[in-house]
Amino acid sequence: MGANFTLSDIAGTAAAFAIFALFACIPGYTLGWALNLLEFRRRGALGQAALGVALSIAICPMAAYLAGRFAPARAVWLVFAPLWAGFAVLVAARLRRMIPRGYRLAKALAAAWLALGTASLIDLQWGSRLYYSVISFDYTLRVAITSAITRAGIPPPNPYFFPGRPVALRYHYFWMILCSLAQRAAGGAISARLAVFGGTLWCGLGLIAVLALYLRFADPEGPLRLDRRVGLAIGLLGVTGLDLFPNLLLLRQGVLLPEMEWWNEQVTSWVGTMLWVPHHLAALVACLTGFLLLWSAPAGRRDAAVAAAAAGLCFATATGCSVYVAFTFFVFLAVWGLITLVRKWHRDTALLVLAGCCAAVPLVPYLRDLLGPAAGGSFVVPAVRAFKMADFALASGHAAWWKIPLADLLLLPLNYFLELGFFLLIGLVALKRLRAARKPWSRWDLAACAMAGSSMAVCTFLRSGVIGNNDLGSRGFLPAQFILLLWAVSLAGKPELRGHGLRAWLAFLLVAGAAGTAYEVCLLRGYPVLTDFTAVTRYRALGADGQLGKRTYAARQVYERLRETLPPGTVMEHNPDTNPGFIPYGLYADRQLSAETQGCGTVFGGDASVCASMYPILNGLFDPPAAAPAPAVDAVCGQFGIGVLVARDTDRAWADPRSWIWSRRALAATPMVRALPCGKGVIP
Repeated sequence: MGANFTLSDIAGTAAAFAIFALFACIPGYTLGWALNLLEFRRRGALGQAALGVALSIAICPMAAYLAGRFAPARAVWLVFAPLWAGFAVLVAARLRRMIPRGYRLAKALAAAWLALGTASLIDLQWGSRLYYSVISFDYTLRVAITSAITRAGIPPPNPYFFPGRPVALRYHYFWMILCSLAQRAAGGAISARLAVFGGTLWCGLGLIAVLALYLRFADPEGPLRLDRRVGLAIGLLGVTGLDLFPNLLLLRQGVLLPEMEWWNEQVTSWVGTMLWVPHHLAALVACLTGFLLLWSAPAGRRDAAVAAAAAGLCFATATGCSVYVAFTFFVFLAVWGLITLVRKWHRDTALLVLAGCCAAVPLVPYLRDLLGPAAGGSFVVPAVRAFKMADFALASGHAAWWKIPLADLLLLPLNYFLELGFFLLIGLVALKRLRAARKPWSRWDLAACAMAGSSMAVCTFLRSGVIGNNDLGSRGFLPAQFILLLWAVSLAGKPELRGHGLRAWLAFLLVAGAAGTAYEVCLLRGYPVLTDFTAVTRYRALGADGQLGKRTYAARQVYERLRETLPPGTVMEHNPDTNPGFIPYGLYADRQLSAETQGCGTVFGGDASVCASMYPILNGLFDPPAAAPAPAVDAVCGQFGIGVLVARDTDRAWADPRSWIWSRRALAATPMVRALPCGKGVIP
């Protein structure tokens, strides 16, 4: 049977996490010390560690992009080598003072995140069955992009589409650059998938770090009871809205969703964000770090300019990690700029303009690639945030088109109550407290309200225009969620929360939100297992016959073998008649694909009309029409540069003993998956 995949995943994730420190902690620590950002040298060991993580996540992706875009592939190491060397000097000189002390609760909760994240991401093996997490729906793309960067450099090709030549990727891939660097730094010891897992764990720590920094530098309480407040903030990351109750209603009707959030246009739980979309979370960390650098810029003109330039790099990183988070945050920065003008805070205005210029210049080549030919439709379009239950009911009743957005508008309070729960009530109490204050709002009050209000307004009245999912509405809400979390910490123990009725509501919402997060974590891990052993609603990607575990185990065995033996530039192809794409390919192959699905993933780059002509030819290899002659396999592979075909027992050609699947010697084979050479790409 070979090695246990679960144990190898645990070991590999731990190794990836350790290697990732070279890019997610050490560079920011050295930069913070060298530039004395946020008075780095005066901070305690834990404060310096938090700054190191936040600055690394906020600056390193942009630095790595520029190095990879305009210099040979090996030149990127010249960017990081001096930072590693500087860190080694600091360790040698002050090792004892670098060891964080105190903050036991915060450190315990951070360790709990690492354990939870690892358990949620790895594969679970049970005999000859293997189960990935539901999160793998999204990780297939990120792992494939990471692998593409490792193979081809920057800018990477679209790993899902290869019509005989590479096509440029259109995506926010900066975070995957760091994952690729971690994979390369390991010298092939870890796969792209494990490198992405290590990066996910560091993104969670980045969120914890930036929470601690804002509680110290932006929150009015500053250093007072900081250890308790940071611990409380981390604990509240485990609280979400009231999504559990709509899911229970669906469950009563016999519907079990693979992901708790899918019942509505989601405001994702913090744990869900940390697990599902680390690149969007990295963008949030970058935006918040950049704003904090501007917020706490030193008095000296030269030092303030350095802080503003660093903030600009943070904002540039955010754009390349998530255009949706960056867009929302830039709306807030525009609002904040107007506030500084009205309040005549000329220094703040000048620093904001300088940061904007420093962000715009390095982004020019990336935005040129992103907005190149065939870039798709409008980035955002006006639309009221959808409330799916109402929309479905109205659509089922054939209501006039204008009634659906009107219903969505009228139901916004209910929509946000269900999505935010505890945090919506906290927000209302915080706003009531501000309105009742007899003194002018402080600088932080204005900034917090502007950030939360801008984020909520954008995500309520705009939506993504390029893709079907409303990623803007889901990911652009993160700044508002961050402010609500800070307000919850600030209000803890305050008189405003002591009313009996209010306390009862808060307690109920807090427990319901924590239960919702626990349900989500268990569901993400357990749903694939349930599809094999219960009668739950099955998704096509998870199989329809209770054989998901066996097929995943078979596919991973084949892909692991191919990854060990095939040249990195080999192009593969499986049956493109999949929706979504074939998940094991994205997780385990680390190779280019000719056409992922019927749409070839052209939303990420490439010509859809070319894909439309390719699809029936490639699909015909795996699902040939009954009366058609046998396809010329090698001719098709030669036409599109394919070297390996991966067939599965669900393909129609599998059942024909005369097909190419059985007439060729397999490169790797199991009872459910066979990989065979074709064309001239791989010699059998």
